[in-house]
Amino acid sequence: MAESPKEIRKRIRSVTSTKKITKTMELVATSKMKRAQDRVSAAGPYTEKLNEIISAIAEGGASLDLPLLETRSEVKKVAIVLLTANRGLCGGFNANLIKLAKRTITAEKAKGREVQLTCIGKKGMATLRFQEFAIHRSIVDIPDKPTFDDAHRVVDELVADFIRGEVDEVLVVYPHWQGLGAQPPTVKKLLPIEPPKAEAGAEKKGVLDFIFSPPAGEILADLLPRYVTQTMYTMLVMSHAGEQVARRTAMKSATDNAQDMLTHLTRTLNRARQAQITQEIAEIVGGAAALQK
Repeated sequence: MAESPKEIRKRIRSVTSTKKITKTMELVATSKMKRAQDRVSAAGPYTEKLNEIISAIAEGGASLDLPLLETRSEVKKVAIVLLTANRGLCGGFNANLIKLAKRTITAEKAKGREVQLTCIGKKGMATLRFQEFAIHRSIVDIPDKPTFDDAHRVVDELVADFIRGEVDEVLVVYPHWQGLGAQPPTVKKLLPIEPPKAEAGAEKKGVLDFIFSPPAGEILADLLPRYVTQTMYTMLVMSHAGEQVARRTAMKSATDNAQDMLTHLTRTLNRARQAQITQEIAEIVGGAAALQK
């Protein structure tokens, strides 16, 4: 049964209101995306320089017999950290991360390892809890502008568990920022730390001539916790930036779909009005002809 013009007008008002909301959310996400992208860019140089320093110290002959570098001969328990958003309406951003986390959990259990799951973000926690996954720890109040304190909140307990031997590896599932067009879900080993390798062709002679004070081992022991915290901070800002990109894309798609629907409804309304007017004219003509008889 064809809709009446009144019903079509009601639908047009509803779609128009939805379009205003999605357009506003698109603009807000665009604004947040730019600031989040700047934070990712700002974290890059510090991370690269920290990698260079650790690599230089390792190449300089420092002892690598440190707790955070210890590779266990047998991995019995793995801590998996899942980074997701606190809010939805961002397309498949959260769903893709959760799928990768579930595949990683399945793969680790297939190797006979016990899994300790940590969820950062409401969406991942809610979904996995609903699906009856055992969640060891969750943090759902990471702000839109992550800080080093937030990174400490995430990694301090993981580092403590690793040093005590309660977990043998720490894996993080997060969206790796490659640019505005690509933030693929990625699994990265956070602990034990694999010392950054010096780039091919890099000069080592100057490194070997350094005299360290305090000893290189002490410097490395102090830098490694900073390296872990910086790595987690970078993942957090990448996660937030990826969320804003996904939300902007989703809201733009929703706005475009709403506009297409409005165009279709407007045409339908015009046809319905034309049909109604034609029917009224036909009724008037028919009535006049009946009176003439």
